[in-house]
Amino acid sequence: MIKGIVASMSLTMVLVFGLLFALLAGLAFYFDIGVYATVAMAVGLGLFQWAIGPIIVKWSTNMSPLNKDEFPWIEETVHEICIKNRVKIPKITIANTSMPNAFVFGRTSKSATLTLTRGLLSTLSNEEVKGVIAHEVGHIKHNDMVVMTVISVIPTIAYFIALSTIFGGRGKNQGGATVLIGVGAFAVYFVTNLLILYFSRLREFYADNFAGRQVKPSILANALAKITYGLSLQKQQAKNSTLRSFYAVDPISSSFEVTKFSSYYKDQHISKDEVKKAMDWERKNSFSKFGEIFRTHPLTYKRIEKLYQQERNQSSISM
Repeated sequence: MIKGIVASMSLTMVLVFGLLFALLAGLAFYFDIGVYATVAMAVGLGLFQWAIGPIIVKWSTNMSPLNKDEFPWIEETVHEICIKNRVKIPKITIANTSMPNAFVFGRTSKSATLTLTRGLLSTLSNEEVKGVIAHEVGHIKHNDMVVMTVISVIPTIAYFIALSTIFGGRGKNQGGATVLIGVGAFAVYFVTNLLILYFSRLREFYADNFAGRQVKPSILANALAKITYGLSLQKQQAKNSTLRSFYAVDPISSSFEVTKFSSYYKDQHISKDEVKKAMDWERKNSFSKFGEIFRTHPLTYKRIEKLYQQERNQSSISM
């Protein structure tokens, strides 16, 4: 399974950067601005987004440093998983929100911050929180927060190229060609957005698999069910979220994912039968399947199924 995920991620990256460089090459040829200027523009935008990303996250989230006296086991858990996997121990913060979730951010894996929400800590058991922490450490180990921040600038470049070519006021003789470049740039903007969302979903599977090697995979599956189905009770907070791709579960799409079953989860005691009902509903819901292409995270039932499969595989190996 891991080899398939890695191969898919590699192919997606090749397609994304291939589209970008094709667009930049066409732009450079038409406007005669040279390859160096074109590359400098792309690199400059990427570096700017990479530099200000952590500042934006901190500014938009009500977080405070972990109080070791309040949650001593959290620090112990993070240290244990990081040391075992040779990951630099991140800063740990608590976000003061009742929305159950977790995320990591930072300019590099060595300057990462891991954030858990109070809603997560009050909703999940300690073992389930450990599974979520392992998932987030997986993102740090794979440098996901850096990779996603940098590649997300590619659609932005295409978007500004489209605006500048279509509305840039070129001469009459060049108007038709300019509009064609602009339309092409909009197409690149749309396609690369979809490819990056697909890439993000693959990296969530990758982090889930990493976590499933640190804790029993079914523990993380239970945690994902509680987070997703708990978010269905908190639509208003989810609508205000600005950190979708950083979270363990997408707070926006998840708030509508299983609304039909939200009454089952008000007490946050989710039985296997209740999880199965929600998974079956997701699996059969055509709108959810189509909407997945616009999501940063896979549908929850797919993540849970892969974790159950991972647990079966690990059990058969150990026998």
